[in-house]
Amino acid sequence: MITILGAGLSGLSAAYHLRDGYVVLEKEREAGGLCRSVYIDGYVFDYAPHILFTRDEYTRNLFFRLLGDNLHTHERRAYIYMMNTYVKYPFEANLSPLPRSVIDECIQGVIDRRQVEPRNFMEWIRSTFGDGVARHYMVPYNQKVWKHPLEEMNTDWIAGRVPSPSVDEMRRGAEGRQDKDFGPNAVFWYPKRGGIGALAAQLSRGLNVSLGSTATELKLHGDGVKVVYMKDGRRRNVESDRVLSSLPLPEVVKMIDDAPEEVHRAAERLVHNSLVCVMVGVKRPHITDKHWLYFPEEDLAFNRISFPMNFSPQTTPEGRSSILVEVTYRDHADVEETKIRVLMDLVKAGLIDADDEVETSTAADFRYAYVIYDQDHRKNVNIIHRYLEGNRITPIGRFGEWEYHNMDKAIQSGKRAAEALGR
Repeated sequence: MITILGAGLSGLSAAYHLRDGYVVLEKEREAGGLCRSVYIDGYVFDYAPHILFTRDEYTRNLFFRLLGDNLHTHERRAYIYMMNTYVKYPFEANLSPLPRSVIDECIQGVIDRRQVEPRNFMEWIRSTFGDGVARHYMVPYNQKVWKHPLEEMNTDWIAGRVPSPSVDEMRRGAEGRQDKDFGPNAVFWYPKRGGIGALAAQLSRGLNVSLGSTATELKLHGDGVKVVYMKDGRRRNVESDRVLSSLPLPEVVKMIDDAPEEVHRAAERLVHNSLVCVMVGVKRPHITDKHWLYFPEEDLAFNRISFPMNFSPQTTPEGRSSILVEVTYRDHADVEETKIRVLMDLVKAGLIDADDEVETSTAADFRYAYVIYDQDHRKNVNIIHRYLEGNRITPIGRFGEWEYHNMDKAIQSGKRAAEALGR
């Protein structure tokens, strides 16, 4: 028996590709993990915003096989809000709305940048984009999102994520002549019906998923793992030849009584961000035509906002607008206080009016949201992975592998684990 911990995308993908001989244990009453949607007063909000994009042909075909005609294709409309204006994403390729002095500083910064082998994320920003782009956008935005010193982050996670336009492309953008989109999500897909949760709902169809089942202990023995879990108030267990775990590594280590001290120390040193999502429904249509916005400036609480009604009109009642707000935090956040601040800052940013009728505002708190690549990331992850793999536990997904996986990578992670078992 293969036991899969967690029915997020990686766990569901592992089950989908195993086909038989497994059980998925999921503590929630619905599959999907962070890839779920919630219905509130006629609105559909995702638990944290998601879009579908990939460079992997198999995963792309899987998206379309699962969702078929329930997909919109979008050309990205993403912007940075700063200096009381909107700059099209990516910032450095679309500088024209900014003051001339800022444009010149950003372009000259790229020309003058020092070509060095970066030792950390801060050095990577400056050596890639120059001091101007770093000062006005890249540094403040990333400090706001990660809430971790950029000098103490490595660069392992960056490849393929951050567009890097040339100087000529920057100059075209500064003149308002940019004719090119950048990045892997310049075109993306999104379900017409059901929010992003439609993907997990389709992927989980027919799979052996035990909902409301919370794994509490992993008891290791020579030829397998006994997984102890709670379901319907009763303590149960399942003997497993192997466990595929998408649970966060720190939580998995806590579930093993006799894990070595070195493994416990490594787990304690892993770094992550948490997230408050505030879901807002406004009784006014078309507050914006944009898909999402980035906010680098400190006077606004949020780092990113998306607008579900522009992903699919079926997420939002007619004549309304929907707003999904992200606020990252470390250690602790007062969720209700964050929601109040968000509503005030939406007015401050001009996205809603003070006299708009807010029909719904709900906040959700996610302890594990983003993996942070500190300088000891690889060393600590390797210590934990070696121990788990040596005891028939295979980590999968964003928080099992402890990697910054998007949805396509999470699906591929589960698929790889199933294939490694010869299924």
